[in-house]
Amino acid sequence: MTRPAFRVLPALLLAGAALCCGTGAWAQVNGGGRALAPGVKVEVAPAPGSGSAPAAGKVDETALRYYARIGDVERLEAEIARLRALDPGWEPPKDLFAPQPTTPGVDESPFWTQLSAGKVAETRAAIAEQRRKTPSWQPSQKLLQELDLAEGAGRLRSASDTKRWQDVIDAAAAQPEAVACNRLDNAWRLAEAYAELKQADRAFETYRTIVTTCPKAKERRDTIFKASRHLGPERLRELTALGATANPAAGEDYSTVRAVEAELETGRLLDRLGAAGAGTRPGALSEADRSRIEGIVREKQDADGAIALGWYFQRQKNYAEAQAWFSQANGWAPSDKAAEGLVLAYNGLGEKAQARAAAAPWKGKSSRIDQALKAVDPPRGPAGGSGRPSGPQGPSPLDRALARHDYAECLGIIRSTIARSGPTAALLQQRGWCLLEMKRPSEAEAAFAEAQVLAAREPAKSEPARSEPARGGSSGKGGATGLPQAATREQENVYGQAIARLTTGDVVGLTRDLPRANMTAAQKAEIRVALLATEANRALEDKRYNDVLRLLDARKALEPEPRNLGIVRGWALYNLMRYDEAYAQFKAIDDRLSTEDSREGLSITWKTIYHDW
Repeated sequence: MTRPAFRVLPALLLAGAALCCGTGAWAQVNGGGRALAPGVKVEVAPAPGSGSAPAAGKVDETALRYYARIGDVERLEAEIARLRALDPGWEPPKDLFAPQPTTPGVDESPFWTQLSAGKVAETRAAIAEQRRKTPSWQPSQKLLQELDLAEGAGRLRSASDTKRWQDVIDAAAAQPEAVACNRLDNAWRLAEAYAELKQADRAFETYRTIVTTCPKAKERRDTIFKASRHLGPERLRELTALGATANPAAGEDYSTVRAVEAELETGRLLDRLGAAGAGTRPGALSEADRSRIEGIVREKQDADGAIALGWYFQRQKNYAEAQAWFSQANGWAPSDKAAEGLVLAYNGLGEKAQARAAAAPWKGKSSRIDQALKAVDPPRGPAGGSGRPSGPQGPSPLDRALARHDYAECLGIIRSTIARSGPTAALLQQRGWCLLEMKRPSEAEAAFAEAQVLAAREPAKSEPARSEPARGGSSGKGGATGLPQAATREQENVYGQAIARLTTGDVVGLTRDLPRANMTAAQKAEIRVALLATEANRALEDKRYNDVLRLLDARKALEPEPRNLGIVRGWALYNLMRYDEAYAQFKAIDDRLSTEDSREGLSITWKTIYHDW
């Protein structure tokens, strides 16, 4: 069976040459030249009748012997296939693996080693120096060809990195071998260049050639993910159908290619739902959409996806479905986020005892749970400092706004209450939490500081901490029940200021002040965890990769590592050249839920391990 190989014409349309795949992969491009088959380097046979076919026994075995010498079996087999394509009567030397006698001339192995490591300029300089020392020596044609190819591929990548899109296309035209299956990243860059220049048809043709030419299911799958940035749904569906059926290769499972369309749609739906379902309109998902996303979330056992579905149903007041999804999320990966939804879903069903039980493991340790419990057992007294008489009452307007995660309304209610009745420490503290939720940390820090000053003037009361005003969903840990209210508010105000300082990037000052800060042990622990994450990200930016791992390990001892920090860990391992560990890290994350970040880590690490650039 034949497959079209990459060709870049003057107009840079990819057209149909022939490419056979497998261990004996070879390619043919009209007019001679070279093309690249999946995962192997391939020299094409000249076109029939061109008169340029090599004579039998005249093939260049330099690369063959080099691959045998270093034990690179995959490239050795590819080179054997290439040489047989050039000369069907050629057979591999019987002494291929035997020690070679010393012969006059120059050993090219150091040049190949440098080139394999990506040191193109160094290789060129070393060859020039060797020719100066040994004027009679000529490098093998194969070495020069590979050097030219590496330089051309480098020009293409450089143009792509600097967004010189037409230069990318020109580089591909000058070196068509650089954009074939074994240098797939370059082919993706070519397609991206077309897309950025609004040449959608040519971008599609490039992607289509990849998914019908490159036999590996993973290559086709990753190509469709790449194409999803630039192609519309109809063309993506066509691409997926081709990738799943065209020119199948023995031993490849294309079920992952067939699943790409659903995974992309799931990602779009999850993005639309949002991490907590905020702003989701009831009925926003069709029955087909909902069924698709539910199936993939179950298949991947994706806790974040289950939480998003839980909030979707919660906002529709379908509490039974919401409870089922929050329970599922909590079973896959227990968290206060899942428990928060579970508490509110049980409360919506009127099952208050179940809601309290779901909250129990996190009560007093997570403000999400402490806030959710206020919906189950509304505080008694003037909630939010509204000035109403004390006594049994339902949730205040402020409580209801917070339960809906409507922080703009929270600020509006506080503003009107202060205008009517004057400020209180409780109201100013709540204002700080709502400002933090709206990503206004500088204003939040000022609100907490003002609340702290005002609290010092108010008479202390001895009340349970749950009688305080509600906090926002992502704020800190709850206070200790039974402490004087002024003491717990002092801790909350200091904690709120710490969160605001962390958000504005005051890592050094916050680290210095944390040991002496008047906060609960749980609050200090949460700040410490956040500081370690922030410092790990900074260490990655500063290329202090061992420090990244040290900081992440310290954080992991305090709290399970979230997905985004798992990606950071993968890049630290990669940059420390611990490629197998980095690949395993990215794969574990990608298997759970495939995203652009995880796929990029997998792709780059895989290419590095196998020198597949």
